[in-house]
Amino acid sequence: MRRSAILLLVLSLGSAACSGGDEEIARVGATVIHLSDIAALYETKTLPIDEAFLETLFIRMAGEALEQALEADFGAGADPATVEEYLRTFDEGMAAQDMTPAQFLGVPGASREMVVHNARLLALRDAAIDHLLAAPETVDSLFADPATLTEVCVRHILVETGEEAEEIRGRLEAGEEFAAVADEVSLDTGTPGGDLGCRAAGGYVPEFAAAAVEAPLDDLVGPVETQYGFHLLIVSERTTPTRDDYLADPRAVLSGEEIGEIWTEWFNGVLQSVDAWVAERYGTWTPIGIRAPQADAPGTSPAE
Repeated sequence: MRRSAILLLVLSLGSAACSGGDEEIARVGATVIHLSDIAALYETKTLPIDEAFLETLFIRMAGEALEQALEADFGAGADPATVEEYLRTFDEGMAAQDMTPAQFLGVPGASREMVVHNARLLALRDAAIDHLLAAPETVDSLFADPATLTEVCVRHILVETGEEAEEIRGRLEAGEEFAAVADEVSLDTGTPGGDLGCRAAGGYVPEFAAAAVEAPLDDLVGPVETQYGFHLLIVSERTTPTRDDYLADPRAVLSGEEIGEIWTEWFNGVLQSVDAWVAERYGTWTPIGIRAPQADAPGTSPAE
């Protein structure tokens, strides 16, 4: 019975790393990745070319692509102090839990060098995000949509139909307390009194966000129809930062989700456009991972 050949190819990492002919297994731009570069990330002397190995190779290549793009786009690199801070945090975490690098990372055979490598990757990511958030094109895009940066403090009542919403509106205009009515009828049972708190309007669905940005403060607005139903809402506070406010501390203005979207879009573009190559017997580069070699590819041996 045949098994996937990718599970059968086993390398002697130690001998390859020490030999004069260290194998070139991948390339990113002009940077060549040798077998010894991967071997350094493991304690073990031999390693099967399996999914874990290909994931490690992909991460190594993606990190190189990130470093090259950071330099090309922003003339920047990883901050050594940030690398050291991450590494100190990792070391303290391992010591506190009495864990090996392999246990800490969840990667069998991982060496401390893999921990160091992860710290550097995180520092590269942080540097990229800092530059992305301050890039003129990012700032222009954010300020082109008021809902993205406007923080609103909102209460709402959600019902199923427009008719219900009009009936509830009549009760509120007649003097019933908003919070009490919300607790009685709102389909959004996760917000006591209908209070959504204060957050960026851009975090809401578009129709609700637009209403929250435009509503006169402390006025009852609605019904507003969204994919969830019909809303009545009251905006009690609304603030929009100036460009100077934003640039002083973008991370204080944007939510973690918004920052993640900016980072992901840029980094996905990096992986899509990078000039990358993988030696045939190890697989094929794709922007989402190394595709395993076919079972009968040269350099592999199918099982009996």
